Amino acid sequence: MPQLEQTEFFLSQLFWLVVLFVILFVVLTYFTLPKIRAFLNKRDTFINDHLSKQDDLIKKAETLINEYENKIIQAKQEADSIINNAKSQALEESGKLLKITEDKIKQQIKDTEDRINKEKKIALEDLDKEINASASLFIAKVTNQSSEEIKLS
Repeated sequence: MPQLEQTEFFLSQLFWLVVLFVILFVVLTYFTLPKIRAFLNKRDTFINDHLSKQDDLIKKAETLINEYENKIIQAKQEADSIINNAKSQALEESGKLLKITEDKIKQQIKDTEDRINKEKKIALEDLDKEINASASLFIAKVTNQSSEEIKLS
């Protein structure tokens, strides 16, 4: 039975298998794989460049954040010092105004007391004159003398 004899057929298939495998190996090794390697190398370079840029950007961002935080701290300190200075100036000015007001009030009290004393002195002098005049009239009527003749001291 020649149909079942596979030795020649098997050897020819094996030969062509090896030839095609070698051709495929050569094509892959010298044409396809270098392009794939070049692409992978290019991709690795691209990724590494972007990772290094990312690291640089992260460092810059951290630096900017630190500078921002320092500026915020400085601004808070300046604001605190401005507030403290304003408080101390306000206290000084209010103290000065209070002292000036107290001095004015004391002066007004003194002026008022002086006016009261003058008015009191004038009133007492007028009262003394009126009492002397009344007493002179009373004595004049009681003694039947004229009020001009009676002199009270």
